[in-house]
Amino acid sequence: MSLVLLLASSLAFGAKDGTLKDLDKHAGFRDLALGQRCDEVAAFKGNSAALKEADAQRTDKTPFAGLLLMRRPDDSLKVGDTPLLDVGYACYADQLMSVRLLAWGPDSADGLLFTFTTAFGAPPKADADAGSWVWDAKDVVLRLDHDKATDAVSAVFTSKGLVQKKRTDDEERRRSAIQDL
Repeated sequence: MSLVLLLASSLAFGAKDGTLKDLDKHAGFRDLALGQRCDEVAAFKGNSAALKEADAQRTDKTPFAGLLLMRRPDDSLKVGDTPLLDVGYACYADQLMSVRLLAWGPDSADGLLFTFTTAFGAPPKADADAGSWVWDAKDVVLRLDHDKATDAVSAVFTSKGLVQKKRTDDEERRRSAIQDL
């Protein structure tokens, strides 16, 4: 059944969708909250020190300076009925900044769109032809993309506050580098 028919039938039978406020209220993925200290996540333990050390050795500090990419080995690779290829976590300033889900194919894009629409309401910014849907709440943004040329599907939950902190820190680094000349 196509996503349009699923959405139409859920609306016709009185199913109540969530709202953008629910995205801010949940503010995370599964048992993790955006902004949560990454060193508090048991599955990340043992990864942080090596990744921080590798990051300290980098010479090309921008734009990845301070970002640690993590995985939880026991993560379920499914959201609702939608299979996933990967679930990745990005930490900045020792806090969970974003969660990225990867999937493949139009059925996965439709399944994630249905799940997110049910949980957070219709996406305020949607371009189905371009395969892009955005839920932009007060503190969290969720972006779902389906690249129709490759059939790659990604969904990213992001903390707006931590993204802004990273941008500010990156700008400070740039200014500092210019002053060092």
